[in-house]
Amino acid sequence: MSLELLDARQTEDGIAVTFVTERGIEPLHGTCDEVARLAQVMQQVGVLASLNEADRVWLQDVTVGDAIVKFGLNPGRQARIQILRP
Repeated sequence: MSLELLDARQTEDGIAVTFVTERGIEPLHGTCDEVARLAQVMQQVGVLASLNEADRVWLQDVTVGDAIVKFGLNPGRQARIQILRP
């Protein structure tokens, strides 16, 4: 899944971010710490993906509000991303 940041804004109780994915628009709302962790993991996975030739693996889950964002690697230097909601 590709992930492109469309919008980010501060709210009274955290940060709201909106991504565009192959599945459409994905809004996330979480605390400042949750969104900071999301950004940190996105950066780390991007670096690891650029080095990965063959592995297909899930690396880390990040909770943002009511969503779980799963990050991993696909062969061919690609990142894997899945947004799950209860």
